[in-house]
Amino acid sequence: MENYSRARDLDGFIQIILFCTLIGGLFFSFWWVTGTSYAISSTPSIAKTTNLPSLKISAPHKSQQVPVSSNVTVSGISSPPVANKTHTGCTVSVLLNGIKPYQKAVATGHGGKNDYSTWKYTITSKYAALKPGQNKITSKISCISTPTNLTKFNSVNITGTGR
Repeated sequence: MENYSRARDLDGFIQIILFCTLIGGLFFSFWWVTGTSYAISSTPSIAKTTNLPSLKISAPHKSQQVPVSSNVTVSGISSPPVANKTHTGCTVSVLLNGIKPYQKAVATGHGGKNDYSTWKYTITSKYAALKPGQNKITSKISCISTPTNLTKFNSVNITGTGR
């Protein structure tokens, strides 16, 4: 009877060891997986990527119809990165249908010739002509920053009508 009791105790002991090994293995696997995912996460923080300037074309409006023979005044609003609202090293430029180079917009903000909080540029045939159908106007804000300059784009499609 004593041998049966010892065998039963040994069997219970082995079951406890196996259970602990299983739980320990699961814990180690969880730790390994989560530890690895954090170690791989070496990309810049989201806070750095959200510190971009803002930019929006206010006119012309999306899908607005514009005669192809006319000039188009593009206007909008922008602001420097949130971390530096007094940033004066920003400029805005405009592009029509991917025709480069970008054309420098005129700053119209209350702060003077370098205040691009509001801006405008008139597209004329000297730069590029509107075509019948869809035309894409792209604005770009560029702000001088270290180690790299900060740039953001905004586009609107308009429809050229007539000939």
